[in-house]
Amino acid sequence: MLRRSLDQLRASFPTAYWRARNAVAVAQLYAHRLQQSVSTADAYGDDFWAFHDLGDWDGFARAVLAHAPARSVVDVGCGHGLTLAGLARVDPTLRLRGFDESPAALKRAKERGLPVEPLDFLRLSQAQASSVAAELASFDLGICLEVAEHLPAWHSDKLLTIVASPKRLVFSAAHPNQGGRFHVNEQPARYWIDRLAERGFALAPADDAFRAAITALDLPLWYGQNVHLFERA
Repeated sequence: MLRRSLDQLRASFPTAYWRARNAVAVAQLYAHRLQQSVSTADAYGDDFWAFHDLGDWDGFARAVLAHAPARSVVDVGCGHGLTLAGLARVDPTLRLRGFDESPAALKRAKERGLPVEPLDFLRLSQAQASSVAAELASFDLGICLEVAEHLPAWHSDKLLTIVASPKRLVFSAAHPNQGGRFHVNEQPARYWIDRLAERGFALAPADDAFRAAITALDLPLWYGQNVHLFERA
């Protein structure tokens, strides 16, 4: 009955439902962070990554490199390394680097032999974000998949500062009412397109073809729905 009532509420008042979901998720996230201060609980533990351990990531890597040729790629919010591993298999000569907050994800990525490092956006200062961005400016391509919705809106500037440092960017973020663990900032695609435009990025001419290529792959539905290809204007 509760599920039916929530579904009816979402259908009748989608915008109010979406904003309420964001607010509830923010409260849950900070409650978990408070718990983390007295324990080692990971917000995204092994169960989370095991559930997401699927998809044609070699196909994704081929589509990325076909539409955004690169010799160096950084994945911000790389999770347990599926994207980086796909890139490494498709082109072993690529220079790769990845960042994530989750200890469980980083452990899995390192077991795949990937060059990943911890990065906690909630504890990162804006000055530190700018320093990371300066380090990554030499990369040809940045990737950030389904990460932005996990950060409260007032922390997203730091993420955008970092992901806007390479020359091109593959970016996706959860759309309103997509749902997911600690989705505290689900937004329409236009929200992120406009914010990246403020940082000198525009949708690439190949964006439509790239999105079509991703949609055709055996990946969770939301990647094809949310992904875009950007380049510095």
